[in-house]
Amino acid sequence: MKNYKFYCQLDYEHVPYVSPTSPNGNLSNNGCGPISMTMILENLLGIDFPPEEAGKFAKAAGAREGFGTNFYILADKMAEHFPLDVIVTEDAEEMIAFMRAGKGMVVANTYGDRDDYIGVFSNGGHYVVVCEASGDEIGVLDPMYKEGSGRFDIPGRKGKVRMEGNVAYADYRVLKMDCRERPFFLFSKK
Repeated sequence: MKNYKFYCQLDYEHVPYVSPTSPNGNLSNNGCGPISMTMILENLLGIDFPPEEAGKFAKAAGAREGFGTNFYILADKMAEHFPLDVIVTEDAEEMIAFMRAGKGMVVANTYGDRDDYIGVFSNGGHYVVVCEASGDEIGVLDPMYKEGSGRFDIPGRKGKVRMEGNVAYADYRVLKMDCRERPFFLFSKK
């Protein structure tokens, strides 16, 4: 297991991340996008870019106008300002092929619970980082994971995720169901 740089958004309640629809927003309650950005930049490119800077970057990019973060805008700005290429797809098979080939890392946009499904990585919209893949298993850095939280032990999630340190391992089809009709942002180095 690789030692990934990991950040938990719950540790950043003190960092404002406001928008017109979230005047009390902070990185803890709305920051999975910037935290995912930080983990992509630090793990894929090896540069220091703390969550506070990622929040400022997302705001300056115009990606923080509503609730949460518009990662379509943020991904484009990341590719403009850093040595990154990005491909956007809703095809989980394309995402897993990209990861199996070791091309980079992925930000996945989970939907959460639906009438017929309990979200594994979130009950609502949420960004997570796919950091590795081996066969059908992926490693995920979930910005909402906090050790001892029991996040993956609740009904509907229990038994679908195996934790090693801060990396959540699951069959990629678990994330495929979580991200049904949602985007995957495939990042690779230029």
